[in-house]
Amino acid sequence: MTTTPHTAVPAAPPTDPVAQLRWLVDRAAIGDLLVEFARTLDVGDFAANTALYLPDGVFQVEGTPFRLSGHEELARTGSPSGLARYDATWHLSSNHAIDVDGDTATTRSYLLGVHRFTGDLTRHADGAGWYDCTLRRTEEGWRFATVTIHEVWRAGEELPHVLPS
Repeated sequence: MTTTPHTAVPAAPPTDPVAQLRWLVDRAAIGDLLVEFARTLDVGDFAANTALYLPDGVFQVEGTPFRLSGHEELARTGSPSGLARYDATWHLSSNHAIDVDGDTATTRSYLLGVHRFTGDLTRHADGAGWYDCTLRRTEEGWRFATVTIHEVWRAGEELPHVLPS
């Protein structure tokens, strides 16, 4: 497992007031997208989660063969072999580091995911680490080009939704 710390320093904010406003709005929109990513997973709105990606967007877990590419594959997140297998999930996304460069952006955000198998609150599979994402501005707003999970630890039962099928 590679857990290389993020060493890139985000670009300084612009000094021109018009550019500052765009920079702030972009950062707010991207922060909202990161929160919406977690929210749509936890409420089981997998179609809305898929729509947060570019049509050729990629979701992957570093160090595993798990990779979903394109809307058709990304929609499998909601299948019985994906997150729909759980009775409930809870994804915490925090410490959003956002770097905007024109119509592209990169982010790093911390991740804590809890996946409950049944109504039994003691049966769960948990993982933590961070998301590294690349994004592009579209006519519909910012969308994910890539989302990569870098796991730092797991607890509880195995996370079968990230194992190859």
